[in-house]
Amino acid sequence: MAILPQNYMEATVVLGITTFPNQVTWFATGFIVGRYEGLDENEQKVYTTYLITNKHVVKNCNALHLQFNSATGTSLSTTTLKKGKQLLFSEHPDPEIDIIANRINVNGAIENGAIVSFFQLDNQSLNKISMKNSGVTEGALVYALGFPVSLDDGLVDSISKAPVCRLGCISRIEHLYHNNNAKFFIIDATTYPGNSGGPVINRPEFISIADTPTNSSANLIGIVSAYIPYREQLMSTQTKKVRMINEENSGLTVVYPVDFIAEVVEIERTRSTGLQPNQKMNGLK
Repeated sequence: MAILPQNYMEATVVLGITTFPNQVTWFATGFIVGRYEGLDENEQKVYTTYLITNKHVVKNCNALHLQFNSATGTSLSTTTLKKGKQLLFSEHPDPEIDIIANRINVNGAIENGAIVSFFQLDNQSLNKISMKNSGVTEGALVYALGFPVSLDDGLVDSISKAPVCRLGCISRIEHLYHNNNAKFFIIDATTYPGNSGGPVINRPEFISIADTPTNSSANLIGIVSAYIPYREQLMSTQTKKVRMINEENSGLTVVYPVDFIAEVVEIERTRSTGLQPNQKMNGLK
């Protein structure tokens, strides 16, 4: 029995940069989301697609390589982030919110044989209100998907793209529901460099305490930013001055909610199309 939909795994991509001619260094995670645009003439849903990752991931990058699965192994696609001094992506306007969106046209990748999927923001994600109403609270189980290549660069190869799935739980989120100034929640799921920019998904629950809400479907609830370090100061017994700071991974990870992902997607949609949030694309209803 599958609990985590396969298309969520396909929507999660490993990101890399060219370090030497014809050589790609993989270093981070991203995922693709779809914004619902309307119905076409055949009454089919139409989505625009966006690569989501962290601000700190794209810093000093002119382009990113994305790896997809294909029928014969893996397929490589490239998205341009800068044209001269012009940015071809959008950052969340709040400097503390570590999210960017880059509109991508997945048709080219599909034509090259890539298996492409995305999180539908309209029905495969939960914002803060939806999380609260469906019982996503402290202790709720979550999945963090990503490519912790700092542990083993063999996690990425040309045979298949398979993100690592970490099972954790929500450690602190109630403050997010009651404080408009709160910007992130915390999960207890050990992440490492390489996990940055990965999606966090709630685990479906079919059993709950009586008279409490539950959510029976897996949904995108946020994006990994970074782990919270534990720092210990080592002091000289003679001078009483700090001589060294020992830093370790606490096992706790900062996650920004879907609300901020949706906000930066709207900004990127306007940047890339010139359309305002309430404007429809031509030919759609």
